[in-house]
Amino acid sequence: MIRIDGLWKAFGDKEVLKGITLDVEEGTTFVVLGASGSGKTVLLKHVIGLLKPDRGTVTVDGMAISTLSGRELTEARGVFGMVFQGSALFDSMTVFDNVAFPVRERERRIPHDELLARVIESLRVVDLGEDVLDEWPAQLSGGMRKRVSLARALVANPKIVLYDEPTTGLDPITTNSVDSMIIQAKERRGVTSMVISHDIASAFRVADRLAVLYDGRIAAQGTPEEVRRSDDPYVQRFLSLWFEKQ
Repeated sequence: MIRIDGLWKAFGDKEVLKGITLDVEEGTTFVVLGASGSGKTVLLKHVIGLLKPDRGTVTVDGMAISTLSGRELTEARGVFGMVFQGSALFDSMTVFDNVAFPVRERERRIPHDELLARVIESLRVVDLGEDVLDEWPAQLSGGMRKRVSLARALVANPKIVLYDEPTTGLDPITTNSVDSMIIQAKERRGVTSMVISHDIASAFRVADRLAVLYDGRIAAQGTPEEVRRSDDPYVQRFLSLWFEKQ
């Protein structure tokens, strides 16, 4: 579903991505794990076409995202739903209007009853009911805001959901809730997921496959168990403190 092949990116004299190659298979959850400054966010921006590579290609659902621009790129982005680090809900909108927003942007003449049904169905995927439709973001807990954010990402029936640091700043209970939400979205909707994270525990809970990014390169890639057994010195250091606590 996502193919990144030999991706290089520099800003001035600073090389940020150095030959990244990875595949995200359809219907799986792929986590890109790494410390701050490792290049994770820059990689994500290439996947959605916000940045163009210096070398290499990014192909999404058969489309060469790295070569598109203008209207073609806007249309290609229709395959994506996005869950942002801080949920990024509109404070001046109710839950209903937040979740409905992507559909209204793409289908301006959709009947209200059909829109309502799609919003409710998306909320049910993340275990929320109709009782939250008229709530405001400020009235929701952190975990509920994340669930509404995912419902919004799912409402337009995307093939791929991208998660940008979804557990940053959350307590352990809410983090577990968000992890369950990611797994449920895959199981109930069959979406392909790409998660950008520095949270080792969360990554190992949700990933079918993962890659550890270090200094713009992939230090290890594979199933969680394969990455755990990696003999790369950085990967061993990066994972060691967390696994010692288990």
